[in-house]
Amino acid sequence: MGRQEMRRKVYEPLRRAGLEVLYGGVPQAPLPVFAVGATVGCTHGETGRQDAFTAFDDPHLIEHANRGWHELALSFGLFGADREFLLALPAHRYNPRVDVDRPYVWRRVRLLADWDVMGAACAIRRGRSVLGFDECLLGSRAGRPEFAMLSLDSTVSLVGTTWQDGIGSLAVPDPGSAEPVRRLLAWVAGGEEWSRDHRAAAVAWLQHNEPATGP
Repeated sequence: MGRQEMRRKVYEPLRRAGLEVLYGGVPQAPLPVFAVGATVGCTHGETGRQDAFTAFDDPHLIEHANRGWHELALSFGLFGADREFLLALPAHRYNPRVDVDRPYVWRRVRLLADWDVMGAACAIRRGRSVLGFDECLLGSRAGRPEFAMLSLDSTVSLVGTTWQDGIGSLAVPDPGSAEPVRRLLAWVAGGEEWSRDHRAAAVAWLQHNEPATGP
């Protein structure tokens, strides 16, 4: 997707939803996007994970899900200066016939004063799949989130997801140290079945975050 098309189809709709995409500014070797997805396997007691959940039958579904997301983001410290953080967005133009893995990359974004993450942001259309379903940037439609966020220093991850009976967000502190995430990173770094980009991202993270050794 060219820069102008990306601006028209991705950046401008996101800005209207309260998420301003900033050019550049992504830190070196952040925790890979695919690894943040593994935080759904983190437990509450072992990692400090916390969830915000809203049931589908809640008449104020999007409003309450937005509130839960924002409270988690504030309490865990997702936002940096000027309320900036990393958001996983498509790496290129969507082609449903070949884009099986739907590669995503981190983009630096700023949360604006008027925002609607669980509603308008999740409804931004990306394309139509070969099965005829709409694919959206941050979910499948308004009130059906599927997104990944990360603090600029990779110390906080926040995932939005759709469950069987509702929607919600889950936040994990220091996700790169969580066992499910470390296990996935090690597997990807040494697995030939993964793409070169996936392996390179996993290796870069592991090399920059080797556990400290004694003197």
